[in-house]
Amino acid sequence: MAKVLWSLLRKTAFKKKGNLVSLDDHYPVMKKLLAGHKVNGILDAGASNGRITGKFLKVFPEAKAYAFEPQPMYRERLTNLAEQDKRISPQFLALGEKQGSLELQITESAGCTSLFKPSERMQSMYPDEAAVKETAMVDVVTIDEWRAKQGNPGIEVMKFDIQGGELAALRGAKNTLRESTMLVYTEILFNPLYEGGALYSEIDLCLREAGFMLYNMYKPKTDENGMLMWSNAIFVHAQRLGL
Repeated sequence: MAKVLWSLLRKTAFKKKGNLVSLDDHYPVMKKLLAGHKVNGILDAGASNGRITGKFLKVFPEAKAYAFEPQPMYRERLTNLAEQDKRISPQFLALGEKQGSLELQITESAGCTSLFKPSERMQSMYPDEAAVKETAMVDVVTIDEWRAKQGNPGIEVMKFDIQGGELAALRGAKNTLRESTMLVYTEILFNPLYEGGALYSEIDLCLREAGFMLYNMYKPKTDENGMLMWSNAIFVHAQRLGL
């Protein structure tokens, strides 16, 4: 019954014309897009407690997942997960455009933690969750430098949820994007929520220069005035996937 109602909703609401913002579950979409292609490596930037890492491994069970998470509170959890599932490789590092160290802004809600300070708008939208409770210096690497030290494994899928740090991470992954990546699933901000954090237009341009195209957007969020603030998006290397 649920499938019938869902089909009716899509046909009624969109009249088979499709829409830029998809109501589809993005995991089956990614599985379909990469059907027939070998997925050896998944890079999960902003892995937190590993829940999303696990979901990606259900979609691509033969892959190895590199779970990047600089937040100290998740170290024990990710370590335990890796002991239970050898496909998970925790990387207690932040990702950026160059190697070094940066100050992590640890907020009351772990989901708002970022290398960038929450903007005034972010703090007004989420006064409790976005409040910075402490900071910590964390090691930062580029994806290309990290990958070279690992022996250049194939990274066919990248996922980013790093609160405005996506552009810097992508700029540090030019070789990886050029050599092996087929799909990028990332959070995108349409309006500033972090001081100096990347916006959608910048991420889109960076990925297009690397041969990627926007496939669709998922789960858009607005503020109390209805202004579009952020969403998730799938970008694909259309040539590699034959799209």
